[in-house]
Amino acid sequence: MRIKGILLFFILLLLALPAVQKRFQFVKSKPLSGVFTATAMPWVTLKTWMNGTYQEQYRNHIEDSIGFKPDMVRLYNQVEFSLFSIAHAERVVVGKHNELYGKEYIIGYLGTNFPGEHFIDEKIRELKFVQEYLWQKRRIFVMVLIPPDKGSFYPEFIPDRFLKAPHHQTGRDYFTKKAAMAGINVLDFNPWFRSMKDTSRYRLIPPTGVHWSDYGSYLAADSAIRYFEGHTGLKLPRMVLDSIATSTHPRHNDDDINRTMNLIWNVPSGTLAYPSYHFDSDTTHLKPAALFVADSFIWGWWDQPIIQHLFRNQEIWYYDQEIYPESFTKVKKTREVNLREAVERQNFVVLFQVGAGSGNPGSGVIDRLYAEYDTSANNSILALENKIKSSTGWLEAEQKKADENKVPVEEIIRNDAIQMVNGELLKKK
Repeated sequence: MRIKGILLFFILLLLALPAVQKRFQFVKSKPLSGVFTATAMPWVTLKTWMNGTYQEQYRNHIEDSIGFKPDMVRLYNQVEFSLFSIAHAERVVVGKHNELYGKEYIIGYLGTNFPGEHFIDEKIRELKFVQEYLWQKRRIFVMVLIPPDKGSFYPEFIPDRFLKAPHHQTGRDYFTKKAAMAGINVLDFNPWFRSMKDTSRYRLIPPTGVHWSDYGSYLAADSAIRYFEGHTGLKLPRMVLDSIATSTHPRHNDDDINRTMNLIWNVPSGTLAYPSYHFDSDTTHLKPAALFVADSFIWGWWDQPIIQHLFRNQEIWYYDQEIYPESFTKVKKTREVNLREAVERQNFVVLFQVGAGSGNPGSGVIDRLYAEYDTSANNSILALENKIKSSTGWLEAEQKKADENKVPVEEIIRNDAIQMVNGELLKKK
């Protein structure tokens, strides 16, 4: 009886601990990584009580606020990962030998997201016009920079269940082929990185991350400086390597996927390299200005920091949506600035996107630049804008949308025209 009493006491204690932890927080639990919105305590009304929404929201509130929740989530995630190679993180895939992937990179490697040749051909045509116009009229160098993607860099670790799917032409392959034929300025790091894959002393893409490693980012930046200078004649500071430290503890974004998985024990990253360097600048030359319309790979150059040393400004348009560094403190949208003025104060406009955005680098900025600068009859976007403006009913609908969103009607018309033109191109896939 005494043993049963002790067992009962411990069972009751375990059941009571989460409630006690919730009330007194006697143990400090490490918060979960990522964005989680806890369900608020609901207000009860006759309507919410009768239709069951109060009970449902109250249950969610209890689950979200229970004591030790972060610890229990990590325990559950660890068991699922260790026993079944399952990652409880959005669009994360556990590959062979615990190589971690973002699912979109596997999709990109298989070519599942290929938008069609007609779509990419039009982006090439638009980009060719923008590149030539800005260089000839303003001496602004427009280019596409393509970081290495993990799907095509490490296809041998992709789970077999994905490799059973048919392989298609990829957006990056078709874009780079057609861009070379058209004379588009492209710096594609994929072939170079793959050539170093078996000979590099250090990992170029870490096992626990999806972006290039600090070491890979450093190599790419040093190469990009030479590309910028060679194609424009402008002088940039040179990166001078001082030393390379190694560590089994990832820094910066080298474990960005691992962090989202919320495990008890981190996935082993192996030995990673962290270069230390300084910048040798020619003070007699003014540093150039650059606008990067970029995806998340740009943060490898921001965190080290590289961009801050190479250019006299720091201007990043993240997926052509938010402007950084301003948005670190308060969100600033790219639609809030004058496109022409923002571009014409630069020396470089760099469309910086992995996989070349599946054939549309800059996440739509090519369309915006083309619509801004090409006033000829060949501009299908402007032609559709004029059609909208000449239709009374259509224009009234656009004005109503502009009023509801508190933006100029010209912006609404242009955005809708771009979407409709691209929609027609995608139908031809």
